[in-house]
Amino acid sequence: MKFIKTAMVCSIFIIAFTVIGCKKVQYKSRDTSSLKPPPIDTTTTPPVDPTLVVFDNADVKDGWQTVGDVNITTTGQKEGAGYIKNTIPGGGDFMQFIKDLPTPLDTKLNETNGQFKFWWYVSDVSLLKADGSIEITSSGKSDAYESAWDVAPLIPTLKNGWNEISLNFSKAIKTGDGGADYSAINHFRIFFFTKTKDHADLVTGVDNFVFRAAPAPPAVVFDACDSKDGWQTVGDVNITTTGQKEGTGYIKNTIANGGDFMQYIKDVATPVNTSFTETTGRFQFWWYVSDVSLLKNDGSIEITSSGKSDAYESAWDVAPLIPSLKNGWNLITLDFDKSIKTGDGGADYTAINHFRIFFFTTGKDHADLVTGIDNLQFISK
Repeated sequence: MKFIKTAMVCSIFIIAFTVIGCKKVQYKSRDTSSLKPPPIDTTTTPPVDPTLVVFDNADVKDGWQTVGDVNITTTGQKEGAGYIKNTIPGGGDFMQFIKDLPTPLDTKLNETNGQFKFWWYVSDVSLLKADGSIEITSSGKSDAYESAWDVAPLIPTLKNGWNEISLNFSKAIKTGDGGADYSAINHFRIFFFTKTKDHADLVTGVDNFVFRAAPAPPAVVFDACDSKDGWQTVGDVNITTTGQKEGTGYIKNTIANGGDFMQYIKDVATPVNTSFTETTGRFQFWWYVSDVSLLKNDGSIEITSSGKSDAYESAWDVAPLIPSLKNGWNLITLDFDKSIKTGDGGADYTAINHFRIFFFTTGKDHADLVTGIDNLQFISK
């Protein structure tokens, strides 16, 4: 019995020691979640445009006039706490929204770079008459020191519901003493009509009036250089589908040893409206030159509206560009107003149908000079 008791005590001691020993052993966590990247923050808002200047957020009635009572609606707005809402009921055909500021607003913008932007709600665009006007002034009233935009050209672009209206200062109609002073805007008006008085109620509203720098207008492509159609060069026209700057290919050719001349010509069947003017537009394309040191200070880059060179042409000499070129691809950007006008007063920028670039090597004894062009387009300054 004594042996059994001793054995039991030893067993209990061993078990207790084992349990205590196990408690002292600590293993590092196998949780690797800390190694994973943090979740993407989907709540981040885009940065505020630093050129943005608020004219009125349409959240309160102060300074507003309309047909009948001024109504602030606090649901369905595009910004802030509400919007100005009103209705042209059946039997009526006219609506206007007017806002006067007690202190003139400096937009910090000018005729060239400024844009006026707001939201306009129209429940049924089909009821609108091609008439009316949107106006900003620095005189405190309409028709004096006013810059305005007709409603009629906007109507085909509108949809039922909210529409973002963006109006460039440069396209405004200047009425009464030379247009608005953009450093002292104090009056806004939009007025518009229904086609008839026999119609369902037309619900309308306006919200969030701001000024900002006008975004650059989109580029207008003259040719992407992805196909041979309309192209001429020295020898065969070659489309290369590797190493291009844009699209699926580029036009490539070589001035081989023994030669000294290359040109690329493109004619389009339908003239291209660049959408830019002499003062606002640029011609841009990519030009590949494998060894710039071989180029002669000669040659020309030309766009015309006559379908041929030297008539209704705007051109730029190649020579001034050569010092800035590097071996490989070069982005060439040419201002319309820096062009040389040759043959009948320069190109009509609403109807460009012909392009040519020609250039030379300094001699005929040289390594092969590989050249190419890609992505001919018109852009804004």
